[in-house]
Amino acid sequence: MFQAATLRSTYGKRSLLGLLILIGILLGNSLNAQTSRKALEAKRKRVQREIAQSQRILKSTQSKKQATLHQLSTLNRIITQRQELIENLEKEVVATEEEIVRQYEILSILQEDLKKEKAKLNQTVKKAYKTRKSGREMAFIFSSKSVKQAVRRWKYLRKVSDYRRFQIAQLNDQQVKVENALNALNRIRKEKTQLLMAQEQERKKLESDKNKKTSLVSELSKKEDSLNNRIAQKQKQMAQLNAAIKKAIAREIEAERKRREREAARRKKSGNTASSKTPRSSALSSSFKKNKGNLPWPVSQGFVSQTFGVHKHPEFKNITLQNNGIDITTTPGQSVKTVFKGTVSAILSIPGEGDAVLVNHGDYFSVYSRMSSINVSKGQKLNVGDVLGKVMTDDDGKAVLQFQVWEGQTKQNPETWLKGR
Repeated sequence: MFQAATLRSTYGKRSLLGLLILIGILLGNSLNAQTSRKALEAKRKRVQREIAQSQRILKSTQSKKQATLHQLSTLNRIITQRQELIENLEKEVVATEEEIVRQYEILSILQEDLKKEKAKLNQTVKKAYKTRKSGREMAFIFSSKSVKQAVRRWKYLRKVSDYRRFQIAQLNDQQVKVENALNALNRIRKEKTQLLMAQEQERKKLESDKNKKTSLVSELSKKEDSLNNRIAQKQKQMAQLNAAIKKAIAREIEAERKRREREAARRKKSGNTASSKTPRSSALSSSFKKNKGNLPWPVSQGFVSQTFGVHKHPEFKNITLQNNGIDITTTPGQSVKTVFKGTVSAILSIPGEGDAVLVNHGDYFSVYSRMSSINVSKGQKLNVGDVLGKVMTDDDGKAVLQFQVWEGQTKQNPETWLKGR
């Protein structure tokens, strides 16, 4: 409102050019706002898809009729997503309100100018009517002192007539612009109403989710000891897996060291003192490192349900969780794919943790565990996106892939290597 008022005072009695500049500025602001609103709309749809996916995963585990920590973590994620969605809807509402103000300014300017154009045309038509009725036009032509002057006067009257037709055309065009602006204003108002309704629905769903969480936490609290025992058992299984992974990586590193020693000895014997590290191995390591933060996810659907490192459970402070990688919760039956080209170094099997595949990427390794089936074999060359097997579904009905990234024997946070979703 302030901007439009300032522009009005700047242009004062607007010329056509001034009007066009004023409307152009407002339309430019409107286009920028529409771009921003489209970005917010895209984010809203993305979060809605994520919520739908999380709900499908939660539903698959709820069918077991037994409360689990996995259900709680999934429900926590839904609540977080729902809060993000509500916040986004609030921003969309504000954006539509600002857009309504801009559209109203455009509409009021166009309506004001339409009113002036009508007044000008009305005066012109009245004047032409009086002139024709009194015969002044013909008298103006016939009173000419020469044929040449008469022709000039006739042409002048034609121009006056053309100007009237131009005024009518301008008026019609202005009327169309007013109607378009009014339609745009009504459309945006309707969008705002729909957003407010969606916001209210999401708030109700959020309240329902929070009530479900309270009930779930209460149920789980009654069996915290058994939960601790199960977690301890899982941690023991994970420790076995991690030990097997470290051992397999150590074998790979040792094999590579011996190969380089043999290569160095061969080069020394031949008088070649160049690096014993093959260009292919060096290029693979370098390429993997350059793709940090841009590696594809090992499953097409899913979310991180347990992060990297050691941390307390968000609801049960007596429960400590440790992860050498990340847990990616997905839907049952999902295919597991390699995140980068490499070679299958080892296939491991740990009771309770399913099967695991270790892939060599030069100086780096990726690990995919909790799989129910394996489609590859040791020594097999892989490209990005090759299917390794299927994710395992456990007795609780949850399908969780355990994904790790190692640089040599140093574990990495896989989330920093995967591209954002």
